[in-house]
Formats: sequence, structure tokens, C-alpha cells
Amino acid sequence: MDTRIDYLARLLQSCNTHHSIHVGKQLHLHFLKKGILNSTLPIANRLLQMYMRCGNPTDALLLFDEMPRRNCFSWNAMIEGFMKLGHKEKSLQLFNVMPQKNDFSWNMLISGFAKAGELKTARTLFNDMPRRNAIAWNSMIHCYVRNGFAREAVRLFKELNSDLVERLQCDAFILATVIGACADLAALEYGKQIHSHILVNGLDFDSVLGSSLVNLYGKCGDFNSANQVLNMMKEPDDFCLSALISGYANCGKMNDARRVFDRTTDTSSVMWNSMISGYISNNEDTEALLLFHKMRRNGVLEDASTLASVLSACSSLGFLEHGKQVHGHACKVGVIDDVIVASALLDTYSKRGMPSDACKLFSELKVYDTILLNTMITVYSSCGRIEDAKHIFRTMPNKSLISWNSMIVGLSQNGSPIEALDLFCNMNKLDLRMDKFSLASVISACANISSLELGEQVFARVTIIGLDSDQIISTSLVDFYCKCGFIKMDEYYLMQ
Repeated sequence: MDTRIDYLARLLQSCNTHHSIHVGKQLHLHFLKKGILNSTLPIANRLLQMYMRCGNPTDALLLFDEMPRRNCFSWNAMIEGFMKLGHKEKSLQLFNVMPQKNDFSWNMLISGFAKAGELKTARTLFNDMPRRNAIAWNSMIHCYVRNGFAREAVRLFKELNSDLVERLQCDAFILATVIGACADLAALEYGKQIHSHILVNGLDFDSVLGSSLVNLYGKCGDFNSANQVLNMMKEPDDFCLSALISGYANCGKMNDARRVFDRTTDTSSVMWNSMISGYISNNEDTEALLLFHKMRRNGVLEDASTLASVLSACSSLGFLEHGKQVHGHACKVGVIDDVIVASALLDTYSKRGMPSDACKLFSELKVYDTILLNTMITVYSSCGRIEDAKHIFRTMPNKSLISWNSMIVGLSQNGSPIEALDLFCNMNKLDLRMDKFSLASVISACANISSLELGEQVFARVTIIGLDSDQIISTSLVDFYCKCGFIKMDEYYLMQ
């Protein structure tokens, strides 16, 4: 490629927003006039990439169809572009007809579906991948952890054969992810095995690995090991110390957590957030607010996590005016559209009997995520606007387990037992887990329509996942058998 064309190609690469697409189209026309588009594959590839990055898949597809030659870069540019634009099925369709797939192609699809929470598709692609690499393993394991399937994440990690483990031993991120899954499962012994693997292979204790290990030991109450990890690190950063504070807080040892906090000089917002969050999780909301005021006096800049925690404390204490002040402050500092802050505000207004304020805030937001939409399903359900809740659920791009469970609870509470049961059946087909609240709601739905057969099916599911002795479930079962006329079973569960 001569110098002029090379320069134009670099200029084309800089056109990566919707506002610069007119420049890219002018370059496209220039290349056509010069007759170099069909003979210079790198230029055509850059054009494909430009159209996709500027959010114009139609022109990209037209160009792609007209290209006499394509290589892996051409296909990957299209697949990646459609994935980033949210057209996952189109990405998969192109991937399936791609003549030769490289590692980038596989990793992109697995990572894309994993990030979107579509675990089954991601796992199918992962299983079909000829040679799995560190990125693929990491995407799947991280996907399971992020979606609440910690046990599956650990199981997948165990599937790594010894050769692959050797190749992945330097990947601190994948090890930290699995250690995080062990923390969620309180799987202390397996976590210690991974810790030993790190020591034997001489891996550096960076902040990612260090904080994950401290978090594991803290959650499992092994503070001697947690402090040993800190002592092994050259300079424990705020993330590691924050993990220790959170560990003490999880075990209710707030005095120990405060001791770690107070002896640390030049604390960042990460440390303050851990301490404030710790007080809230231990029902010491007043202490949390006092610490927040001290944080502001010390000139430490609060972030979205700080404000979300403070809102939670205001909600618990019933300090609505204080909560509204935080709302105003969030608008002033420009974090009102942060999904964490918005979710906390919606939750506060909902719990304090102010659903109209919650609905008004929701209508003003510019950005939504699954957590925020889940909150609104609950808000709309609690104030009787079940059709609005159903609309959100239907149009959600990525439904989490909480989405399904919240919708089932909402339908049951708003006199729609049949629809609640339909959702339950769909969850069963998709092999999704249900929590005790949604199961209790489904049992209540069965009771309301006196459906003994369906109720027994739900009870079988309850027994399989080990929730048959849960108090909320048991109460629903008593009501169910009573309404279905089985007084003896009612008495049995009362005795239980």
C-alpha cells in the first residue's frame, strides 16, 4: 500500500463514532473512484469496521456482500460489530457460515453471549471450540460467577486438564474469579488448594489475587490466613484492606473492621465505602451516616457506591428528607443516571411508600440495566401497576434470575395466578433456579386456583433444591393444603 493510501486507511480507522461517519463515507467514495476498493482488502476491512463502529450495519452488510475477497478480519469485523450493537443472533448466524474461524472469532462469540447472560449458548459454543484458550475459559467461568452460578464456575475450573492448568497458571484474573466463587460458596478448603497452587508456582500477589484471597478468608472467618496474605504482599493496597474490612463486617466484627480502617492513613473512597457498607449490613445505619459526614468533612470525594449505601441507610432509618437531599446531590454531581444510585433511590422510594416518586424518577432516567429494571418490576407490582411490570419484563434484553422471580411474585400478588404458573413452567423449561419467595408465590398461586396437581409439582421442585424446611415455604404449603381441602397434610406441615 503506498503512503497516500496508508494515510487514508489510518484516517478511516479514526472514524469510529456516529458523528464522523460522513468523513468515512467520503473516503469510501474516494476509494471507489480510485478503483482500489476491490483490489485492496485492508481498505475494505477498515471500511467494514468503520461502518460497524459508527452504528451503521446496513452499509457494512452491503459492502460485505459486494466484497470479492474476504479474510478472517472481514468476518470478525462483522461478527464483532453486530455483537456490540446487540444483534447477537445475527452475529451467531454469520459465525456459523464463516469458512475458517480463528481464536478471536470463538472468543468473541463466547464472551459476547456470556456477558449478555445467555449461559446456554455461551456454553454450547465453549464446548464446540476446537482448542479452548485462556480467554474462553475465563469468559465462561466469569460468566457463571457473575450470574450467580458459583458452583458451576468451580466445577468448570476443575475440568481444566493438567496441561491447560500449566498454561493458565499466570492468568491471575481467572484464578481470582474462581477464588471469588469459592468465597460465595464458603468453599474454604478448595480455595486453600488454589492458594497453594499460586504459592507453588510463584505467582505474584498483585492486588487482584491478594484482595480475592483476603475476601475468601474473610468471608469464611479465617482472619489469620487473611492477615498472612496481607503480610506476604509488598504493599497491600486499599482494595486488599477493603476486602479485610468487608470480611470482618460479614462476621459482625465491626470493632475489628474499624480498627483496620482507623490505622490506615490516606484512605481512599474504597475504604470508606467498605466501612459504611459494613455498618449498614450490621444494622448500624446511624454509624454509617455519621461516617459519611466525616468522609465529607475530610474532603474525600464520594462516588456512586457511597451514595447508594447512604440512601440505603436513609431508607432503613426513615430519613426521607435526608434521602431526598442525597437525590439532589446525586443530580448535582452528575451520578443520578448511574444505575447503582438510581436503583437505590427507586428502592428507597418504593420501601417508604412513595411509588409515585419512584415511577417519576424511572421516567426521567436515560440509562437502564437489568438490576434497575428488576427494581421497577417490584415497584410497579407493589403499587398495582402489573401491566407496566409485565411490559418491562417482556422488553428486557437480558433477564436475570431476579427478573423471573420478581415477575412471578408480582403476578401472584396482583391476582394473576395463572400467569405466575406459566412463568414457573417456562423457568422449568429453561432450567432456571427459583428463590424461596417466588416458589412461595407459585405455591400460593396453586392454592388460589385449588390446583393440587400443580402444587405437588412445585413441592417436588422445592424438595429437590432443599427448601422444603424453609419457614416461608412451609407457611405457603400449609395454606395450599388447607385451601385444597387436605387438612391432614396441613396439620403435618404445622407440626413440622
